[in-house]
This record gives sequence, C-alpha cells and structure tokens, in this order.
Amino acid sequence: MTGRLEGKRVNVELVVFGAFSIVAGFGLLYAARHLYPRLDLTDDALASVRLLTALIVGVLVLTGIGLVIVGILA
Repeated sequence: MTGRLEGKRVNVELVVFGAFSIVAGFGLLYAARHLYPRLDLTDDALASVRLLTALIVGVLVLTGIGLVIVGILA
C-alpha cells in the first residue's frame, strides 16, 4: 500500500516561498491601488508607475506559481 506513495515527496520550502511570493505580489498590487490616488503625478508619470508595478507584480506572481509547481513535482 505504501509502494505507490513511497517516491512522492513535496518540497515544503519551495511551496512556502512560492506562496509567500504570490501573497507579496497581490499585497503589493492592493497597496499600490490604494496609494495611486494620493500620488500627485502627471498622467505620463502615473502610467509609468502603474506599468512598473504591474511588471513587478507579474514577476512575483509567476515566480511564486513556478516555485509552487516545482515544489509539488520535485
């Protein structure tokens, strides 16, 4: 009965770091959306800040998803 589950191991550290990265990405997005209206920037500067924030959030979330997948499959 244990023969099927014997080789299956989950790397918990990778899964935790991945989950933390995903939460950090969405937390940054949430904080930025509440901070943007308070910034006194021109439209071009605000668009640049939004693009930079979107890129950082995208990298954090995709890295987190990758770490979770690798942690589960490794």
